[in-house]
Amino acid sequence: MQGLTQTLFSADTNLLFFAGRAALLLIAFAGFAIAFGRWRRAGTRQMESLITRLDESRDETRGLAELTQGLAAQLIALRQQLEERAQLVQATAGSNSGGIDLAVRLARQGSNIDDIVKTCGVTRNEAQLLARLHVAEVHRQP
Repeated sequence: MQGLTQTLFSADTNLLFFAGRAALLLIAFAGFAIAFGRWRRAGTRQMESLITRLDESRDETRGLAELTQGLAAQLIALRQQLEERAQLVQATAGSNSGGIDLAVRLARQGSNIDDIVKTCGVTRNEAQLLARLHVAEVHRQP
């Protein structure tokens, strides 16, 4: 009987050790599963944060690209205006030198201001000034 008790006791002990080990493995597995789930959720949150920041960066880049295109268009328009003004300055400088001399002669002859403007290509204010100066000069001469 003692042999049978001892066999039952050793069988119970082995069964208890086996159950203990199984319980420890289950607890360890549950701990790892919980830790893995938390790690995965943290990774998902970080990925969503990165995606949000990437979208914000893309939007900002698109805005900067649109702004750059607008500035480029303004720069082209300003360059064209500058070229037009330079051409205008060159054209008026070349034509006014002879036009002013003619305007002075016409003013001395007593021509109408509108005639001076049309003939010489000077502005109305310039024609008025020339008429005042040179008509008075003609009347002062003996």
